[in-house]
Amino acid sequence: MLFSATDLPAQAAPENHLSLDGQITADGQSVTLSWFDTQSPRVGSVVVNRRILGQLGAETWRPITPPLSQAMRFTDNTTQPGVAYEYKVVRSDRDIIDVGYWATGVGVPAVQERGRAYLVVDETVAIPLRAHLDRFERDLIGDGWQVTRILAPRDDSSAPAENLRKAASLRQAITMQFAMDQEGTHAVVLVGHVPVVTSGRAQPDGHDARAHPTDLFYGNIDGRWRINTEGQLLDHRLPSDFIELQVGRIDFANVSGSDPDREVHLLRAYFDKNHHWRQGMLGDLRNAYGSDGWLTAEIYGLRNIVGADAVVTGGHHDVGEDRPWLWGVDFGDWQGSNYAQSYENKSVFAINFGSHKQIFNAPSNPMTALLAQRWYTLAVGWGARPAWWLHHMALGGTIGDVHMRTVNNGHAEQPYRETMDYFPTGQYLWRNPIWVNLLGDPTTRAFMLAPPRQLAAQSDDQGVQLRWTAPLDPDVQGYRVYRARVGSQDYELISGDTPVTAMEFRDTAPMLQAQYMVRAYGLKDVYAGTFHTLSQGAFAQGDTLLTTATGIDISGPKDIPLALPQEFTAPVKGIIRAFIAGPDQGRLDFDGNQWVFSPPADFVGQIDLPFSVSNALQTDRAILTINITE
Repeated sequence: MLFSATDLPAQAAPENHLSLDGQITADGQSVTLSWFDTQSPRVGSVVVNRRILGQLGAETWRPITPPLSQAMRFTDNTTQPGVAYEYKVVRSDRDIIDVGYWATGVGVPAVQERGRAYLVVDETVAIPLRAHLDRFERDLIGDGWQVTRILAPRDDSSAPAENLRKAASLRQAITMQFAMDQEGTHAVVLVGHVPVVTSGRAQPDGHDARAHPTDLFYGNIDGRWRINTEGQLLDHRLPSDFIELQVGRIDFANVSGSDPDREVHLLRAYFDKNHHWRQGMLGDLRNAYGSDGWLTAEIYGLRNIVGADAVVTGGHHDVGEDRPWLWGVDFGDWQGSNYAQSYENKSVFAINFGSHKQIFNAPSNPMTALLAQRWYTLAVGWGARPAWWLHHMALGGTIGDVHMRTVNNGHAEQPYRETMDYFPTGQYLWRNPIWVNLLGDPTTRAFMLAPPRQLAAQSDDQGVQLRWTAPLDPDVQGYRVYRARVGSQDYELISGDTPVTAMEFRDTAPMLQAQYMVRAYGLKDVYAGTFHTLSQGAFAQGDTLLTTATGIDISGPKDIPLALPQEFTAPVKGIIRAFIAGPDQGRLDFDGNQWVFSPPADFVGQIDLPFSVSNALQTDRAILTINITE
């Protein structure tokens, strides 16, 4: 039995996953789907369904073919440019039922306004994280989000009834904010050890039934969660089938060894790599790796994102450490402490499947430990049970889109298939379970466009002159300029619908106390098609002069660890200096007090470490040059 004796057991899924590939023509008027590498490709009857990418509900799927006998491909000649499509292909023959999904489109419009993000911060880390939280909030605003910040009490698992009361109060605060503005996408970002609630008695990993931690509690607005006399939540699936808000947790309390300084360091390091990704400093990655037969749906989703040829067979602890990866899907190490001591995984997004890992608040949890990897990992989920539908990131969607689609899949009390957006959901028929948690920032996405740099604003008798430096990004086609009053998040587009191609713009009718934002505009050509996108915003307020980050030179003798400048340890007067990546040679470590570089044995020469410098408005990059001498 999967659940308690009062609940129905899980049933084995009758379907299998269908391996799809897709190609869309450059004009967007034709899409060809094929399944040549599926076992026995030419069998059975095939029905192709289609809907607009983003539609929700099984009833939105529309068959666009009659049953096709023994087909291995299908071409849809009814598509149009500027529209993102989602396909479902169902193949059946006696006891064979295979189902596959594909997202595609050409010239898909850019998303300018993304919705509202609730930045929920553990009050015990709010002060030491102030500079990083301010920058993260600015990053969200510069990506098109409206931001509401909420201070939250810290989790206390030693007093579960009181902890649940705190969580319920926090949920009510989020609900009240949501009630004031329900339009568009809503995302909750939990920062620090925000109260963790547990619910139900389930065994999705096949081990003993137990209560599971669930952050879906904060995203499920209208559900009535059952509670017993001991103050324990009883639901093993969402009480109202859906979450209305995306939810992600950035919390390193369980991997910091009860050391508050270590916890703050890990949180700062997370927001540094998050900022670097958003700024395009970690590259435009087009590769992925995957292994393990449990994760077939996720690996097929990777093919939609980067193409089958760019998906390498391997795991977190072999190929995942070789070079940076956009995605990694694997049954990783079960021992979380090994991630800190032995591994340096380099996947930006990851699935970390395996027994017990879904208990994300357990000490040294491997999912949290993977999120704590340096330089790259921004989001981690526990896949396979149920399967995560990764193809929603193929055209610039967020990991929060993927997570929400995985959670909001079907109606638990209604007939299977008739209400499912996606199936099979893995080995069993999972619907709306409470253990589907996302670790990391739900607003992050693939295929970032680098923003303009060194934005300056200067007033004169003709208005305000803005100038900036172009990013080194070949996909940039122009820029959009926005303006808001200082302190407001309501940025108005003032440069018109046509992107500015010059690296300057004059506001001839400026307002008092204005703040400006410039975003690069470009076209991403990815495996699934093409889509327009906007970069993070670069900001200028008042008369902001052009500034550049300054490099740093230091020296030290060979074979001796070298302590790096203290300004890399913590923000100084609101300015954050953060390393972007580790060295090509030697090792960079944080010893609890400062960063230390250990050169290779007998090495004499120069090591360059790129770093970012973030002030109150914008970011630049420079090089720390380490000269190792005899």
